[in-house]
Amino acid sequence: MDRRTLLRSAGSAAVAGSLGALGAAALATPAHAASATINTDQVMATTNRVTHAPNQRGTIGIELRSGHYNGYQYGWGRLVGSGWDLRGWIWLDISRDGGRTWSFADGTYLSDGTGYAHTSGWLTQSDPNYVFRASYDSNFRAVNPYLQSGIW
Repeated sequence: MDRRTLLRSAGSAAVAGSLGALGAAALATPAHAASATINTDQVMATTNRVTHAPNQRGTIGIELRSGHYNGYQYGWGRLVGSGWDLRGWIWLDISRDGGRTWSFADGTYLSDGTGYAHTSGWLTQSDPNYVFRASYDSNFRAVNPYLQSGIW
């Protein structure tokens, strides 16, 4: 399913429209409010996961993933394959202008003891200018990362 259509739990169509128009900052009824982010444990509990914009360099792969948590769609970055440095980082950047400028959203140190090789999840939006990219490097937030996903 395309991320441009936010799924929701049994809330009203007006609530879904508000979230799409106003983004994650919009507040719905307390029973149906979407959190702007989900943590790495919650990412593992998502359903209907889909891979987007993968990229490969040697045996290391990076990709953007999406899935649903409590009826809302979230996106995150993930490393796959082998050979990546356990002292490295994966991070997620978000653009609100179609990829012209980027803001740091989340980073995961690969040796933090959790065993996760993915970032936290961020609520998707129906706005086509709101896009994600994921990066991997041994230097956190490197200007020219070793590996970067496509844009989704």
